[in-house]
Amino acid sequence: MDLGGSIVEVNDTYLDVGSSNFGKAFQARAMIGLCMGFMVSCLLVLPTIMGFSTFNNPFGRNFSWYFSEFFESGMWISSWGGAGFAIIGCYVVISSTLTKSRTRPIRFNRQRREVCFFPNNSDEPIIQPWEELVSWLSGSTGSTGVGTMSTYTFGMAFDDPKADTVHFVNQGVMTPVHGLGKWEAIRVYMEKGPQYCPGKAPYEGRHTFDKEHTDMLEEYQHNERSALGVGWWYFTHIITLWRFPYWVAEWDHRFSMKSLPESIAEWSKSLPTNQWAKPSQALKEQSAKIEKAFAQGQDFMTYFKADLSKTEAKESTDSSVL
Repeated sequence: MDLGGSIVEVNDTYLDVGSSNFGKAFQARAMIGLCMGFMVSCLLVLPTIMGFSTFNNPFGRNFSWYFSEFFESGMWISSWGGAGFAIIGCYVVISSTLTKSRTRPIRFNRQRREVCFFPNNSDEPIIQPWEELVSWLSGSTGSTGVGTMSTYTFGMAFDDPKADTVHFVNQGVMTPVHGLGKWEAIRVYMEKGPQYCPGKAPYEGRHTFDKEHTDMLEEYQHNERSALGVGWWYFTHIITLWRFPYWVAEWDHRFSMKSLPESIAEWSKSLPTNQWAKPSQALKEQSAKIEKAFAQGQDFMTYFKADLSKTEAKESTDSSVL
């Protein structure tokens, strides 16, 4: 299971982390654009280039003959090739949605100071104390033949004593800062509340297209976008079927995120303030030390003397540290 890193719900009782549909419209547009670009190349660009290249050929063929021949060939190639790209595009868009539909968000209950995790294809929740949750940020370096490339992974582990197994949740991140930022968004919610946490991830739909269209026109009116830029905006959206990718995003939003079962409805209810779980004394002491170090100008990596560039091993840490 991949951690999408998106906050799909947040309130004073719990925070849900999963995968929103943000970026789905772009994915659909990319697939449609690839298909359209291939067909246009076969029908117009390829025969035009080949036709002009034969003006002074030794076989006596003129431009119109070659244009006709290649246009007919382009029609055949574009029909089959376009169908092939369309099938691949549909598979990519639909399969990614179906993959998300088999997973549930991870729920962090700050009042109980517990975390609820559902393994894939299971309706049995794993409830784990917040301060026992293990999280890590790992780095690895590999050679590409030209140079070296570093990759980083943010992960969490959920212990299931009933099944005697551990479930791992991993997500690749661009830099260590991105991984720490994902954890910090969760940690600050659990320790300080929703007012310190980023808001819910926006979801895409036809309203997104309307806003982008309005913003584009306003940029043109304020001379922030040229007439050529306006034309390019219309061209790229027309060739990718206008609003259709945003309708696909709406479908993904309705379908992809599997809801949490009624089995944790009672666990998710708000508690009276006097019944809220309290942080341990060890966590309070360590938090005070870290905040003091931060006030003195240290950052997270410096405080824990972590250097991901010098290790390829995964370094896991208790959530009280992270």
